[in-house]
Amino acid sequence: MATDYGEKERIFLDGLKESSGRDLEEWMAAISAQDLPHRNDVIDWLRQQGFMFSKASWLERIHHNGGRPIYADVAKGTPRSRVARREKHASVATPAAPIAEPEPAPAPQPAAATPAAAADDLAPLLAKAKAYRPLAQLVIAQIRTVRPGARFLAHDSFVAIADPKAFAHLGIGSKELRLHLALGDHATDEAVKKGVPGGGLGKSDALSHMIILTDARQVDQRLLGLVQRAAANVNG
Repeated sequence: MATDYGEKERIFLDGLKESSGRDLEEWMAAISAQDLPHRNDVIDWLRQQGFMFSKASWLERIHHNGGRPIYADVAKGTPRSRVARREKHASVATPAAPIAEPEPAPAPQPAAATPAAAADDLAPLLAKAKAYRPLAQLVIAQIRTVRPGARFLAHDSFVAIADPKAFAHLGIGSKELRLHLALGDHATDEAVKKGVPGGGLGKSDALSHMIILTDARQVDQRLLGLVQRAAANVNG
């Protein structure tokens, strides 16, 4: 009996949001934000996000296919030979233009580093995160989408985030990441905890709250909203 690859793909994609916290478009944007140089790197990163190898490979091929499902227009019962040609095309074809992201506004500070330069400056520090390096890259990329003028400054164990004054620190560790934010009197809960010593800016401890990050699904609209609030608290 012929395998209905189109149906398998539809089932996988229909359940993607529920099983992983993101739909296909969101995963395509997240993969693009990593700017990983090789396709195997994409698969490795997706496996770190909790996908089995087969599903990670499937998402990588869809991303390489310009974000388009591989079997979207393959009719049920299509001979295996035609399916194989479709898979081969998805493996070697030049992908379509990546999903468009908002154009970042010019940085307000003339001396601010460009994103490319900032990425080079941060690379040695982010390497210390080991398995959490892709997550750190995702956090930084997503913060850039809501604070395009922000500067990311590498220190010994954290990235200071300023726009123009520092409103957040991203603590880098091999077991977890810690995002310290200047949230003032914001309530604490299971996810947003009170800041700890060493996470603030001296005695004033302006970075009052902390979020421990271990999963890409935590980098959601709520987190980005808190980033915006912290930036507004410090910079007005």
